[in-house]
Amino acid sequence: MTASSVSQRTSSVIHEYPPSSRTTSGNALPTHRGATPASSSAEPTASGHRSGTTTRPTLTAARTAGRQSTLSGRWIPAFAGMTKWRAGMTRLRGRGRRGPAPGHIHCRVVSEPAYPLLFSPLRVGGLELRNRITLSAMTTGFGFSEGAPEAEALAYYRARSRGTALATVGFSAVAPEGRVENAIAWLWPEGAAEALAPLAEAIASVGAHPCIQLGHGGRQVSPDVIGETPTAPSAVRAGAHVRIAPRPLRLGEVEEIVVAFGRAAERAVGSGFAAVEIHGGHGYLIQQFLAAESNRRTDRFGGNSVVERSRFGCEVIEAVRKAAPELAVVVRINGSDLVPDGLQVSDALVAAERFAEAGADAFVVSAGVYGSVPWTIPLLDDPEGAFLDLAAEVRRNVDVPVIGVGRITAPESAEDALRAGRCDAVGLGRALLADEDWVAKARDGRSERIRPCIATVEGCAGRLQYGEAISCSVNPGVGRETSPPLERAEVPGRVLVVGGGPAGMEAARRAAQLGHDVRLAERADRLGGALHLAAATPGLGHLTRLAGWYEGELERLGVTMSLGSEVGGAEDLAGFPADYLVLATGARTAPEVLDGYEHLPAWTLEDLLEGRASSHGTWHLIDPVVVLGGGGRALATALWCRRGGYRVSLLSAERIGHDTSGLARRAYLSRLAATAVRGRASRITEAGVEWLDETGDRSVLPARSVVVAEPLRPDAPAALAPRGGQHDGGPNAAGVHTVRIGDARSPRTIGDAIAEARQVVEALPALAG
Repeated sequence: MTASSVSQRTSSVIHEYPPSSRTTSGNALPTHRGATPASSSAEPTASGHRSGTTTRPTLTAARTAGRQSTLSGRWIPAFAGMTKWRAGMTRLRGRGRRGPAPGHIHCRVVSEPAYPLLFSPLRVGGLELRNRITLSAMTTGFGFSEGAPEAEALAYYRARSRGTALATVGFSAVAPEGRVENAIAWLWPEGAAEALAPLAEAIASVGAHPCIQLGHGGRQVSPDVIGETPTAPSAVRAGAHVRIAPRPLRLGEVEEIVVAFGRAAERAVGSGFAAVEIHGGHGYLIQQFLAAESNRRTDRFGGNSVVERSRFGCEVIEAVRKAAPELAVVVRINGSDLVPDGLQVSDALVAAERFAEAGADAFVVSAGVYGSVPWTIPLLDDPEGAFLDLAAEVRRNVDVPVIGVGRITAPESAEDALRAGRCDAVGLGRALLADEDWVAKARDGRSERIRPCIATVEGCAGRLQYGEAISCSVNPGVGRETSPPLERAEVPGRVLVVGGGPAGMEAARRAAQLGHDVRLAERADRLGGALHLAAATPGLGHLTRLAGWYEGELERLGVTMSLGSEVGGAEDLAGFPADYLVLATGARTAPEVLDGYEHLPAWTLEDLLEGRASSHGTWHLIDPVVVLGGGGRALATALWCRRGGYRVSLLSAERIGHDTSGLARRAYLSRLAATAVRGRASRITEAGVEWLDETGDRSVLPARSVVVAEPLRPDAPAALAPRGGQHDGGPNAAGVHTVRIGDARSPRTIGDAIAEARQVVEALPALAG
């Protein structure tokens, strides 16, 4: 029998792989309510539901019908998706040439995809999704002018959508009084369809189904944005941010908003969008109608039950379905409002059933309202998949797909959620900010190369509250997609980076990408610097993932790493010849001069977290503790003390959380339950820390231990600094062009350090000659 005849006989034997939920293997997604149990002969379809009594295809049937491989898109012979039989050209052992191997069958084993469920298809309404990864709707604060997308938005969405199955444009207003931000899409003007068409095309151009979120902010709209008093179901003020009471909507106005959602859907179709996501969560207008706390109406849009109060949302869904029947209709709901008087899980189940009956093709299950900050956006030590349990509850009660969200950053987490039946697909937001190639890396089994989100929200959501455009702490290219990064240095040289913290690692990585010969010297025995110090505190342990990612990237790029190497003077440079010197040596706590340190044991933040003795030679804190400082470092250290069982007070001359976002500040304070006062320490006594408030009045914070977390001072070696203290770089005493970056230049955030490192390295002057 010849190889060619074998190939002909087996060419139609196809088993679909990666496995969709059509299979009966252990990878099939758990069934929804009312579905046939796994032991029955009914099989799940691509939507995750079981239908009929379809049985597993036999080998004979497969030979007769044949199928197309979902892995490669080509007609290939395969058994169980694991082995491909190939005939023809092979290397003949000992002959050193390529040639035909008549009469032989050549077998090549193909590894099972790392995440088979994540990369299996899914049907949502009339859409066939190529995998189970969606881009979550996120407000960016940039890229839109007068409701129309600009080049920055097109480039941003094109980059974030690549590889996803469904990509959703962030909050887009259906009416002028419903705008939650200035830089968002507008769907009410007559020309909206034409204006938004390039955005839909940008998403579709990379293979994703374009989707746009339809929303109305209701009472959670700033008068500064809309120029008038916000409107709502009732005159009940929002729990946070918007401080004035809204104007209650008249019955006719409510009906007009329903119509506005339908018209917005029509315009979405005209723009080329394949789906819409109706925003029914996060405290926006539909959710305001659902919640008894915000809906005290006595007309047909009010009521004592969730069923009655769901009428507005149902009519919106029906209006959208009627106006644009070709669209897939996704509805975002809260699994919980995360506030005592808000919607709870049981309410969400009722609303989901009602919305499904009204025409929802799928749900995104999220959580929280403005008043539930900081729990609305999972951060610090909130777990991966923080809202997946809520999604699972909804999934058990509806017969349409459920998309899970809430700090899903690792492919393993997504795959586990699908396998456990907690959701049918996942929505990625910040993970795709951190690494726009997340999907490709997961698909190719390179998850270790995914740049991790560090969940501090300093670079993304934390900036929005100040009216700034988002970026990303670990990926400063976010929002700058229209300016492609430099690919190669004009004249590559030898770069020595001193310091292996976030700034130093990013500088070394970027320099290597540009073609420089790079050496990184770090005095510790591991890379990471301040990342490991921060990771010792509760809420920031995941920063070790970023350090590990950098280490892997530097190894891959061929950077020479010299650990345990102290470079502090010109004589140390003899062993590290370089054309460029990058000082990324970080910063250290510089305790203020105070009377009374002899009375109480004191530690700097570094000494405490690195396990060194106090100023008195003691090793353990004594309760209670005062932490001097109010920035992110002080908050993290105070939480470390609190979790250790100590009573903690914070004393800061600046506002508590002065160098961090309001979201992170509230997250820390909600976990701390600590005294936090604003004032200046004057001296330390046996009773505690004496301090002065703004009026000069003296008080004492009780303490038996003191931790100094601020201020910080750059720790760059003066002998290596640029001559004349040049901040923008210049020759040092050894004549080497030298720059300082990160905390070695000025103590700031991780995001500032990484962004500056990239910028400075790209701007290194070309070598002469």
